[in-house]
Amino acid sequence: MRTRSKLLLAAISAPALLGLAIGTASARNLEISNSANGFRITWNPLRIEFSGREARCPVTFEGTFERSSIVKSPSSRVGRVIGAAVGTCTRNTATFLRETLPWELDYNSFTGTLPSIASVSLNLIRASFSANLEGIECLAQSRSDQPWSGIITAEANGTFTGFRTDESRSIETSGGFFCITSRARASGDASTITSRGGTTAITVRLI
Repeated sequence: MRTRSKLLLAAISAPALLGLAIGTASARNLEISNSANGFRITWNPLRIEFSGREARCPVTFEGTFERSSIVKSPSSRVGRVIGAAVGTCTRNTATFLRETLPWELDYNSFTGTLPSIASVSLNLIRASFSANLEGIECLAQSRSDQPWSGIITAEANGTFTGFRTDESRSIETSGGFFCITSRARASGDASTITSRGGTTAITVRLI
């Protein structure tokens, strides 16, 4: 009798588990909560490094999401950075070239064991800035083939908990000899990532 019950339970459970697996595998999109409110990311500090010299400054990005649902496909447009501000730097100085705004924010990849998402990797295109490093002025702009990349980390329920720059990525710089022989890298963990104009958390889930 016990064996028969186990077989019956297995027969009932198998289709349900198969349906769950199929549903998870077919989830093509990421849905962002509060997408209409956009996002605000702050670093204190963000470090911009050029061949051993760096600018260390508090930085704030504000932006909009393209839509609430994002296709999990590389280069899919996630949103745009529409504001970039630099506070008082504690080492050297940096300035974002606001005339180049807005900058494009594209989806790259995600990590985690479905259906939970651990992180989402994004690429920032056309981000433009200058840095004064001990009197040397360098310029840089990210491109689609040399993006400024970042990784959003999330809790098991999908709530964004942080944003760290991808230090493995670098972009070409221009200016004097020191600049053209250097590549710019950014490093730092964001102190906050919330909706614009408030402290509301942002979450992401598979749909």
